[in-house]
Amino acid sequence: MKKVVAILGILLVTTALTNAINITNDGKERAVYMDGIKIVPINKVITTNMEGNIKVSTSEDDDIMPTITKDPNGRILVTYATRHSFFDQDVTVVYSADGSTWTAATQFMSDEGILQYPSIIGIPEAGDVGLSFIDPLSEYPLWVLRSTDVTNPDTYIGLRVAWGDTEDYNEVAVGIVHYLLLTLFTNHNYYMWDIPGCPYLVYWTQELEQPPDIGGQYFDGQSILKTAPASNLNIATGQDYFYLLMEHFNETTGHSEIAFKKSVTDLDLLFTPGGGPGGMDKYADIEAMPWQMYLVKGDFDAKDPYAAASGSNVVVVYMSNDNVYGDWDIKCVYSHDGGETWETSEIATEHPVDEVYPAAFMSGNNVYCVYVKNGNLYLAKSEDGGETWSEPEQINEVDGTVVAEPRAIDISDGGIVWVDTRNGNSDIYYVPLPAPIITIGISGGFGVKATISNEGTEAAENLAWSVDLSGLVFIGKHAEGTIDTLNPGDSVTVGPGLVFGIGPTTITVNAGGVTKTAKGFVLGPLVLGVS
Repeated sequence: MKKVVAILGILLVTTALTNAINITNDGKERAVYMDGIKIVPINKVITTNMEGNIKVSTSEDDDIMPTITKDPNGRILVTYATRHSFFDQDVTVVYSADGSTWTAATQFMSDEGILQYPSIIGIPEAGDVGLSFIDPLSEYPLWVLRSTDVTNPDTYIGLRVAWGDTEDYNEVAVGIVHYLLLTLFTNHNYYMWDIPGCPYLVYWTQELEQPPDIGGQYFDGQSILKTAPASNLNIATGQDYFYLLMEHFNETTGHSEIAFKKSVTDLDLLFTPGGGPGGMDKYADIEAMPWQMYLVKGDFDAKDPYAAASGSNVVVVYMSNDNVYGDWDIKCVYSHDGGETWETSEIATEHPVDEVYPAAFMSGNNVYCVYVKNGNLYLAKSEDGGETWSEPEQINEVDGTVVAEPRAIDISDGGIVWVDTRNGNSDIYYVPLPAPIITIGISGGFGVKATISNEGTEAAENLAWSVDLSGLVFIGKHAEGTIDTLNPGDSVTVGPGLVFGIGPTTITVNAGGVTKTAKGFVLGPLVLGVS
């Protein structure tokens, strides 16, 4: 049990926090029980398909709510829930090294029977993966896990959590800030006020503890921005900020609107206690964050927001019926300055046709948005950070079989997943993301080297790059150039060549809008301790 002091009702009191792991082996099936959750290793190849739509789920029952990510080793991970009956629902994780051969890794089953809203994310700086889901009938409904290898139950650590005087846990989404795993979830808060659909935000270290100095666990007491009841939660992380999105139903206007909050990725600031209204933690507390607003609001409905970020670029795609026809369109609000200023663009506005349930991924200036129209899945691309969009292309090969509902599609650098009924029940299907995915590595030594790689499926053309060093650097402070073509799987090393200076430095590398920073120490021509 861990207790924290409540400040204006914002810090939470944890009534149960357990992480006991008991291992049993009956000689046939090795299983791990974490206080009522059974983790069963599967490690069985389920499909091999080199092209087209690829079925990645395993059950003959309905597979739903997929999310997709990459682990720090580059494997593609997909998690989803399977509905066996109204009172029996479990969660499965599958993986692939190349997007063609898929293996079922692990399955989670609960004593209470209903697991829902699984959300998974790779955490590169920690070398592991974060996973969370809701177990609504359990005494401790929120499940949080981290694993360095999803195929091996011995690598999982997990805990079940419940907060005092709360009930009706609804949904959860995960995000990251450096090595931290973030869970954004909702429940009915009875702690100090009666707040249905109250958003909660918790920060988890690698040991599934809260960070030092700050509370680490917060609920939105509604004193600054009205966000409850909240639904369709989403988190995105850029270079300097992370962003929280949620759909809020405005009981006064009768319309849904998009609530937006952001805070810093600088851990020194994030871990600074106090500084906010009434002594709340200024940057960590979901209620006190200094940047919050309704991003989209009016005499219409704005629903199902999904955020994506890269460097200082951020987009939010959503469905809106703000037109004379009253049908649903897909729109985008985008920012090139970390969410300080915003503009609006249109992605799909065919009338009178409903385009619904978008999801987005961003790499540099390139944005990829998927959505559902007439039972089909479409992909639209933007090469200018969300300002303009290409003509959408259909992704699914069988017409009219894509499920149109919240949490039915997802997209990441690992690819695109969706719920599909072509086989008579709901299955999870996958395709690779048709895009260049640019990654950057920074190393020191004699000068500075930046390795720019393309981990995507398409070539990057005319890729502009730059390397900048801050501080007392007299030679090699800035370098720039253009890579004509960077094919999938290829890497190019660039840099300023000779560097000469003295003192601490921050190295900033930009390639096609993808940004990475590292710190080091310049000692003459040497750049030491780059990390």
